[in-house]
Amino acid sequence: MGEAMSTTNGTTAAAAQATLAERAAALSWYHTLDLPGGIETAGHFDTRPTVAKVPLPARLDGKRCLDVGTWDGFWAFEMERRGAASVTAIDLDDPSRWDWPPEARLRLDRDADRLAYLEQYKKDAAGFRLAKEALDSKVERIDCSVYDLDPAVHGTFDVVFLGSLLLHLRDPVSALSALRSVCSGEAIIADTIELLPSLLRPRTPSARLEGLDQSWWWQPNAAAFRRMVRSAGFDIVEQTGIYFLPIGASHPKPPVLSRATWRELLTAGGREKVVIRLKGIPHTAVRATPQR
Repeated sequence: MGEAMSTTNGTTAAAAQATLAERAAALSWYHTLDLPGGIETAGHFDTRPTVAKVPLPARLDGKRCLDVGTWDGFWAFEMERRGAASVTAIDLDDPSRWDWPPEARLRLDRDADRLAYLEQYKKDAAGFRLAKEALDSKVERIDCSVYDLDPAVHGTFDVVFLGSLLLHLRDPVSALSALRSVCSGEAIIADTIELLPSLLRPRTPSARLEGLDQSWWWQPNAAAFRRMVRSAGFDIVEQTGIYFLPIGASHPKPPVLSRATWRELLTAGGREKVVIRLKGIPHTAVRATPQR
């Protein structure tokens, strides 16, 4: 009898894992996540190798934490795994509400297929909800813009995390100021930077303004990124060097060496694409505290 029950339980568990794998495979993922049973989501980016690079405290026991721009929840679940007492995650679930440059928004309004793709990509935060279920997580997700963070509405947090979001914002300093308003302890801020200007001008803040037909605005060098953080009223207490965010299984991977690739080296955007193909997206991070 016991052996039969054990067999039944094993069969049920295997069926549940098969169902989870099928459900995960049916979704579009931004993050590569490790789910129970060895299931790995096919993310657009693989954030896992950057965990050791980002100055997030090793333990967050008793802390109230906030993850800004959570998408599938990678960093929110990581903070929970590190013992956070509670984790709130915010993001905008409707891509039409993103901080689009006007030209990009016009293109989006005229391209029903592209809008449908983005809506499917973020539909009902499906990836986050499935991961939360699979991980038996208690992270609370709120549909909210970073610009709208308000201590009177959302309270304050011991630890706030913002990752790979500033480049998508027209006013990154205002966003960081809103982040500061709900930060009662420390902020960990990690974002995209432009590699070559960071290496050539390590002490001189500079940024390339995009703001045209893509979903990003600013490409700062590392010095400009840190200046943004300080301009928003933070003191930087720790900073990293440059590290790379690898692209994931679902990210397009064009050939690295081609005639077109060599021509791209003549432009800043082209050089950026080559770096991404070879290494990933250049990032840097800081740990900061609100100025008092």
